[in-house]
Amino acid sequence: MRYQEQCFGDGFKEPYCLLFRDGIAALPLLAFWLLIPVYTRIVRNNEPELRAPKYFWAHLIFQVLLLVDNAVFGALYFNQSDHFLPLLRFFQVLSYANCCIWFSLLSKRLHSIHPSFCVIFLVLFVLKAVQVLILAFESTVDAGVIAELILLMAETALLSKSTKRLGENEEKSKLTPEEKSSFVSRIFFWWLNRLIKSGAKNPLTNENLHNLNKNATSEWLYTRWRDEFRKEKEKNPSKETSIVWPFIRIQKTTIISLTLARLTADCVHYLNPILLKQLIDYVSLHDQPLSFGIAIACIMFLSATTRSLLQNYQIAGMCRQAVYYQTVLSNAILHKILKLSPSARSNRTAGEILNHAAVDIEIIVHSIPYLQNMWSVPFQVTLAMTLLAITLGWAAVAGVIIMIFYIPMNFLTAKFIKLSQQKQMKIKDERTKLSNEMLNGIKVVKLYAWEESFEDQINRLRAKEVKMLRNVCILSRIVDVANAASPFLVAIGSFTCYVLLSSSENGLTPSVAFVALVIFNQLRQPMRMVANLITTLVQARVSNKRIRQFLNEEEMEKKTEVALGNAIVFKNATLNWKGIEHPPVLRDVSFLKAHNSRTTISL
Repeated sequence: MRYQEQCFGDGFKEPYCLLFRDGIAALPLLAFWLLIPVYTRIVRNNEPELRAPKYFWAHLIFQVLLLVDNAVFGALYFNQSDHFLPLLRFFQVLSYANCCIWFSLLSKRLHSIHPSFCVIFLVLFVLKAVQVLILAFESTVDAGVIAELILLMAETALLSKSTKRLGENEEKSKLTPEEKSSFVSRIFFWWLNRLIKSGAKNPLTNENLHNLNKNATSEWLYTRWRDEFRKEKEKNPSKETSIVWPFIRIQKTTIISLTLARLTADCVHYLNPILLKQLIDYVSLHDQPLSFGIAIACIMFLSATTRSLLQNYQIAGMCRQAVYYQTVLSNAILHKILKLSPSARSNRTAGEILNHAAVDIEIIVHSIPYLQNMWSVPFQVTLAMTLLAITLGWAAVAGVIIMIFYIPMNFLTAKFIKLSQQKQMKIKDERTKLSNEMLNGIKVVKLYAWEESFEDQINRLRAKEVKMLRNVCILSRIVDVANAASPFLVAIGSFTCYVLLSSSENGLTPSVAFVALVIFNQLRQPMRMVANLITTLVQARVSNKRIRQFLNEEEMEKKTEVALGNAIVFKNATLNWKGIEHPPVLRDVSFLKAHNSRTTISL
C-alpha cells in the first residue's frame, strides 16, 4: 500500500484518510498565522535590543531545517497524482517561514521565547509522533516525515530548556525559582519540586520560602490598579467607577491566556464523542488496518491529557488572580479608610466597614475561580446539544426544549438569592455594629447589667441572618438536584423521540447509542455547576456593589499651600465636618501658628 494511495479499505475515502493522517499533524501550524495580530502588537510595544534568549541560533537553525525538509520532500511529491501532499508541504513551508520571522522579531524584544512557540511545537511533535506510528503499522516509510519528527523532537527538547537571558543589571539571585524556570517547568510545576522535597524532610520556615514575583507584590498590584481606577474616574466623574475593569486591564494578558486555555480545553473535551464514533465505525467494518484504530485511541488519550493539562493550568491561574484581587481590594479599602471624608464617614458604621474588609472581600475572592464558568458552561451546553443534533437529528429538539425550561428556573433562583443576600448583608452590618459597640463600651454594659439585653438583640439579628441563609441553601440544593437531573431528562426525551421518529432502517445502533450516552455524561458536569455558579456569582455581585460604593465615597480634599516661616496658616477659612450640603460650623477663621509654639483654641 503506497503512501499516496487509498489506505483504509473500502470504508474510508482517500481524501479523508490523508486529511486524518497528514493534515491533523500539521494543524497546529495555523496558530502561527492566527497569532500574527498578537505578535504585531508585541513588536510595536517593545524596542529591539541585541540581547537574545539562550540558544537563539540553535532554535533558528532547527526551524530553518524544518522549512528545508518540507520544501525538499514537497518538491519530490509534486509530480505524483495525489496533489494533497504537495499542497500540505507547501503550507508547512510557508508556516515555518512565518515562524522563523516572528521568532527572530520577538526574541530580540522579549529576551525570551514567547510561550506560544513552546505550546505549538510541543503539539506538533506529539501529532507527528502519532503520524509516524500510523505509517509504521502500514509498513510505509516516509523519510520526510521521519526527518521532520527528529527535528521537532530536537526543537521541543531545546525549548524545554530555554530561559530568559539576563542583562548586566539583572541579578539572577534576585529572581524567584518560577522566573528562572522554563516554560515546560511552569506548565508541570517542576520548579516547586525543591520546595516540596525540603518540606518532606523538615518543617518549612520563612528562610525556605522564596520571594514573590515582581508582578505579584502588593505594591506593584495596588499602584497599577490605583492608576487605572483614577483614569476611569476622571473619564466619568458623575458615575460610580468600576473596581473590576481596572484590575482586568492590568491583568489582561494573563486573563486572555487563561480564557484561551479554557476554551481549548472545552473544545478538546467534546472531541471524544466524535473520535468514539469513528472508533465504533472502525470496529464495525471489516478488513481495516490496525493503524487507524491505534491512531484514534492515541488521539483520544492525547485529547484527555491535553484537556486535563489546560484545565489545571486555567484553574491555577484563576486562583492566583483571586489572591491578586484580594491584595488589591485590601489595600484599596485600607487607603480609603484613611482618606474618607467626615460626611462620608458619618454614613458608614464601623460594622459595615469591617464587613467590607472581612466578609465582602472573602466572598468575591471565593467567586473568582468560577468566573470562567459564566461563559464556559453555556458554551459546553451548546457544544453538547450541537453534537446531539448531529448524532440524533431532529430527536435532539426534545432535549433542547427540556434545557429551555431550566432557564426561567435558574433566572428566578438568581433573583431570589440576590435579594436575600442584600437583606442578609444589611442585617450582618447591623449585628457587627451592635457587637462592636458592646465591646467598646463593655464597662458601661457591665455597670448597668445590660448583658442580657444586648445578647437578646444580637441573637435576634443572628436568627434573622441564619433564617435567610437557610432559605438560600435549601433553594440552592433544590436547584442543584434539578440541574443534576437534567442530563437524564434530556437523554430520556431525546432517545424516546429518536426511537419513535426514526425509520426502521435507521434504528438505535451502537454507534448512535454509545456516542449519545457519552455526550449526556459530559453534559452532566456543566449542569451540576449551574446552581453553585448562580449562588456564588450573585453573592459576589452584591459584595462587589457594596465595595464599589464604598470606594467611590467622597474623600478629604488636599488644598494646601506652603506657609513660609509658619507651621499652620488659616486665612478666611469656612469649616464644616459634614460636607458642603450642611451649614458651616466656623466662618471666616484666620489663624497663624509659628514653629515650636504652643496654642490653645477654645470654642
